[in-house]
Amino acid sequence: MVADQLHLDAKAARLAGIGFMVAGVTLFSWHDALNKWLVGGYFAYQLFFLRSIFTAVPIGFLIWRAGGPRVLRVRHPATLAWRSMLLFLAFSCWIGALSLVPLADIVAISMAMPIVTTAFGALLLGERVDRARWLAILVGFVGVLLVVGPSDRFPLPATMLAGCGVTFYALAFVVTRRLGTSEQAETMVAIQAVVNATAAGIILLLLPGRWLDPSLHDWMLFAASGLCAGFAQFLMTSAFRVAPLSVVAPFEYMGILWAILLGIVVWNEPPGPWTIAGALIIVAAGLYLVRRDALQART
Repeated sequence: MVADQLHLDAKAARLAGIGFMVAGVTLFSWHDALNKWLVGGYFAYQLFFLRSIFTAVPIGFLIWRAGGPRVLRVRHPATLAWRSMLLFLAFSCWIGALSLVPLADIVAISMAMPIVTTAFGALLLGERVDRARWLAILVGFVGVLLVVGPSDRFPLPATMLAGCGVTFYALAFVVTRRLGTSEQAETMVAIQAVVNATAAGIILLLLPGRWLDPSLHDWMLFAASGLCAGFAQFLMTSAFRVAPLSVVAPFEYMGILWAILLGIVVWNEPPGPWTIAGALIIVAAGLYLVRRDALQART
């Protein structure tokens, strides 16, 4: 009876984790689409500033759920500051790239982030990466080259911005690994929002002519972007907490399906054959890395 109950609990946790991940990826996909729409008419850092302000609602909910302000205890301020600035730079690059290329192309590049993180983990943290993993990393980069190389839809500035964005994101995740469990997730999320809003606000003050007063409709879109980002982060964090990485991580790749669908419906941007081929290779390499980590964790 006890064994059956444990089996049911484990199964329920896996299903809940998958549900959280699917919902989180869906919200993040809508967030990317909203940002691509808004960056066509507004300065990138105005978008960044307003998005960060509106994320205060879901972040406040996250902190309240974790026990209130007492969870916001900082143990490594300098390391957290580096992590926050890396993520700020990453999102800045991402917003710039979104304004230049189809949504599906940029999301396909973002799928390479776990692959780049694995490589940086080996090079910077000394994590053990065997030959099979290095082969998967190389295969993943071949997929990236297919997305950006043969197609004239990916101009050089977009390539550079996307590459820098993935690099900064991966470095930020390496710093997060270095922190381990010494900092609360709620602390990292709250500090990130403060850094984002402060840095974007300073840039807006230095460039006052770039601010445009949004219409009521656009205020609603800015609010939706911030809410989607905040709740997506909450849902994806919950997914990794309740279910094994190998169960929920593959569902992150649903983002490319959403990007293709939204690109077609909103911007009439169907993905080209090179984008599809490259995305499939990137996803296959990423899934292999996740599967290999899960098998090694059992041994």
